Amino acid sequence: MTRGLSTLSHGGPRLPWVSVAVALVSLGLFAVFGGKPEAFIYNRELIESGEFWRLATGHFVHLDQKHLLMNVGALIALGILYETSPHGGALRLLLGCFVVSGGLISAVLFLGDPMTQYYCGLSAILNALYVATMIAMWRETRSRLWLAGLGLLFAKTGYEAVFGPIFSSSLEWPPHLGAHLTGIAAGMLLLVYGLFEKMLSRPGPARRDIRGSTPIP
Repeated sequence: MTRGLSTLSHGGPRLPWVSVAVALVSLGLFAVFGGKPEAFIYNRELIESGEFWRLATGHFVHLDQKHLLMNVGALIALGILYETSPHGGALRLLLGCFVVSGGLISAVLFLGDPMTQYYCGLSAILNALYVATMIAMWRETRSRLWLAGLGLLFAKTGYEAVFGPIFSSSLEWPPHLGAHLTGIAAGMLLLVYGLFEKMLSRPGPARRDIRGSTPIP
């Protein structure tokens, strides 16, 4: 049977509510506070002073309009694919891509890179979402196109590690390679979790009654 959008158990369409909600939050923060708002960016000195919310809010604010639109556009495109895939979904996107990967990225920045004083933007989290989406779509379609897309991300990241950013060279703050690599690693963790979850969900062999004739579920 062919499938358009994945459906929920009651048969209705699975809507990409997490992607849309996060996009609206980022757009709203920019509309109200503008680029790199001092109250929300990752600011190491202020985090050390107790403003721990910046570890979370820094991911959802952006430097300027170009930075915002690049990230929100990618979020909508990838999020719709992932949330409507039977191998993805809203809960995995919310917990895996935003909670887990966002937490890992912030931890790497704060604990592993004391030289980075300022950071903002969704791009590192989007790397996790990109990996998760490419794998989810490959599992659904078995098309090598999605694996090629995954390879492009690895090639882009490798190129930027050597030669510098491709798409964001004009931004005031350069992309943070360590944060982007952490995002990719978080996406791979989502893949491992998905495979583990699939193994646990496989039904075991049916048990039979004493006479060995009637399967017992």
